[in-house]
Amino acid sequence: MARDNTGNTGVTNHVGAVFTGDGAETYDGLIVTDASVIPTALGANPFATITALAERSVEAYAESKGLTISTEKNGILNLFGEPQHPPLVRETPAKELDEEETFTTASQVIQSAGSTKASGFGFTEVMSGFIHYDKRLKTDDRETYELAYRTARSLCESARFFLSVQSFDLNQTLNHHQHRGMLTGTFACPSIPGSPFMVQRGEFNLFILNNKAPGTRNLTYDFDMRGVDGRKLHFHGYKVVDSSVALSPRGFWKATTTLYITISEYEKGITSNLDDEDAWRKGTVLARGIMHIQPTDFLSEIMTMTPTGSGLLKKTLSAASFLTFFTRKSLGLLMAPLAKLQYPSQSYSGYVNPTLPDESVAIYAEDKVCTRMHIWEPTHVPAGGIKNLFMIPGAAVDHQIYALPTIPFNAVNYYTRAGYRVFVTVHRIGQLMVAENMHTTYDARLDLRACLEYIRKVHGPEKVYTIAHCMGSVAFSSGLLDGKIPADWILGVTCSQVFMNPIWGPANMAKVLVGPIPMDKLYTKLAGTWFNCSTSPDDSIIQRVVNQLLRLYPQSRREMCNNAACHRCSLVFGRCWNHHNLNEATHRQIDRFFGGVNMRLLNLLMKMGYEGHVMSNAPDYTPLDTDENVQRLKGIPFLLFVGRDNAVLSPESTERTYERLCDTFGTVGPNGGEYRRRVVPGYGHLDPWMGRNAWKDVYPFVREEVDRVCRGEGYKFEEPDDKFKEMVEEGSMLF
Repeated sequence: MARDNTGNTGVTNHVGAVFTGDGAETYDGLIVTDASVIPTALGANPFATITALAERSVEAYAESKGLTISTEKNGILNLFGEPQHPPLVRETPAKELDEEETFTTASQVIQSAGSTKASGFGFTEVMSGFIHYDKRLKTDDRETYELAYRTARSLCESARFFLSVQSFDLNQTLNHHQHRGMLTGTFACPSIPGSPFMVQRGEFNLFILNNKAPGTRNLTYDFDMRGVDGRKLHFHGYKVVDSSVALSPRGFWKATTTLYITISEYEKGITSNLDDEDAWRKGTVLARGIMHIQPTDFLSEIMTMTPTGSGLLKKTLSAASFLTFFTRKSLGLLMAPLAKLQYPSQSYSGYVNPTLPDESVAIYAEDKVCTRMHIWEPTHVPAGGIKNLFMIPGAAVDHQIYALPTIPFNAVNYYTRAGYRVFVTVHRIGQLMVAENMHTTYDARLDLRACLEYIRKVHGPEKVYTIAHCMGSVAFSSGLLDGKIPADWILGVTCSQVFMNPIWGPANMAKVLVGPIPMDKLYTKLAGTWFNCSTSPDDSIIQRVVNQLLRLYPQSRREMCNNAACHRCSLVFGRCWNHHNLNEATHRQIDRFFGGVNMRLLNLLMKMGYEGHVMSNAPDYTPLDTDENVQRLKGIPFLLFVGRDNAVLSPESTERTYERLCDTFGTVGPNGGEYRRRVVPGYGHLDPWMGRNAWKDVYPFVREEVDRVCRGEGYKFEEPDDKFKEMVEEGSMLF
């Protein structure tokens, strides 16, 4: 309390109202009524003095607002009952309309729980950390949060919240897919103007499925908050519990006590749809950081856990239900490798971008084998006109790795947008029934020639740029090296992961070398000549045994999952992706994008990957990358790229090819200098095409090379005004 009734000598005036500055002006309605207003020690028990000052402050405020304090005695407080006295009818200021909506929503929830006599559960949580106020922190990734945290910590920009989480109808909370609870409380961060803040319209979600990463659950905190300056902001925080916590109690503790925070400008309607998990992205980011639960605060949180209900039995059942749910979800994540296997689903889900071809044609090779080729016309035609782009997928897959329906923007979308007519072959070692007929990469080169013949026949004899992935690239190299595919048909080549020098990664090399009987021959004796990447609970006994044994397939914690089809892909090819690069829909339905592999093909792949060069079929296994054959590649520009975390093929696969091309044709002059190699950090084998963020991490540098070769060095791509650009600008593409 100030001695001269100004902010120059104290915080409050004589009735406890808080000063706005050094003068006599005070905040409207912000009144201190506890012992902190007393400027000195009284020398006696201050209880009566505190009470008297508090009553005096309330009377002064009521008088200033023209209010009358009732002297009628209060009854017993009924949380679910109607107010004993109706509120005063007054004109509502525009800025308070949202608050009234919040209170109405909360009231409806409470009334609904009261009318059904539902039991509930609640607890109070305290978290502290550091949040940095900087509008440039726009990227929603762990590196950005950690950078903001370190910066804020160095500047002592501390933050703390005190939140009460309450479920008034626990049965509804546990059965709803978002497991919602209501939040109330306060948030303080002095570096953010307007602090401290009162929480409004708050929602807590417990272990909700994260659709942007497989096998991941989030605990989310979303609320609007109003500061002492009247400004309204939005708080979004989430805890990430993913496969990295598997079999690691310490990792589980860290994941469930680390909250990644985003403070943004309030946008009207930002919380109107509680089912929209990305609504918080609409606001302009103001600050980011990280908060943690300290062990002492966690112990206090446990002590605040309180069940609600109409009787002791209902309270007991409420507590038991909540703790059972929490324990079951926690153990499911902590013991994920031992959890029930996830088998392929019968129905499609998460197909947000069905990319159907404009035309599909049957392709007949010279040996009469029939395959397919899908064609997409460009959605935008640049100044240089339409160019043809031939894309070759790898073994066991089809056109969907490029036209993936489970991500918002796939490779076909990207390149048709850039003015390319896209052709994607589904060759005889892809996801076709004919793949079971013991065909190999060497045989598949015939399909690729037939596809190019079709393109030249229908669209003219211009050279075609080609993008090839994995064993599709090996098949393509077989055709170019032995002359089956004329090199003068090809304008340029982008090779994904490998071209003519397949070299297995360590895990796959171990499979080749292990045991007295090669893996392909052992499998043939036990289960036949076809290995299907898909499976089901009703599969043969041998396949079910394989499914269970694959739980033990050596993986880092971050790459563990319980998807049976994913396990089977890893067995035959090696781990094909960094799991965090896929979204839940892609990973959950990975069986729809993979077929299988025949043992004759697997035998050739094992041989090539061990020897380190492309070969013809057994029994000759003739190396195709001879000096004479390599001369056929003269004058063709190459871009070779590989994921740094590739667990299928060694990065040496592209490095050896790059060095061979440079040594053979040189790095300068009319035939040299056309070779580029790139290592993509954070990516594995297939996720450069199927990853949810490949649109910004991989597709652009491939398009730049294709543009350079097809349209010339001086060509500059201009972004068309379309749906993709709109999604990028509004942030819906950023995960």
